[in-house]
Amino acid sequence: MNIQDMTDAEVYERGIEILLDKLGHAGTIRFIEQCEPPTGDYTAERHKWLDGLDMETIMQGIQELRQKKQEDPENEFPKDLSEMTDIEVYRFGLSVISGKLGPSGQMRFLRQCKSGTKDRALTHPKHLDKFASITKMQQERKMDPLRKKE
Repeated sequence: MNIQDMTDAEVYERGIEILLDKLGHAGTIRFIEQCEPPTGDYTAERHKWLDGLDMETIMQGIQELRQKKQEDPENEFPKDLSEMTDIEVYRFGLSVISGKLGPSGQMRFLRQCKSGTKDRALTHPKHLDKFASITKMQQERKMDPLRKKE
């Protein structure tokens, strides 16, 4: 992968993928919140993304993420994500992006983050779809005969 041949949008998407892989969903959200002020109505939109998820499915996703982190020594956090401050999450995210995309890729990613032109309520669900378990849950939800029709 040559970072110089990538468009800014590709660098941004690759950066988000790296953050999702290394920080998980919650850590990625915390990182992005440090980059740009949130816009959109998350409270209203989250119901579209999270309705229909049961505790078993959520726990399975957490276990998959923990297993993946244990198998990949490069994924080591300096400490547990829940114990990290926002600035520690941000610094760790920067180091991960820099390690994967290099200094120029890191700067291009940050330039995209700080643009402030993105509506989080509109762009955030795209990142949720990248998780195989969430996609699977969404498919199962559509096929649930007991689910009320919208």
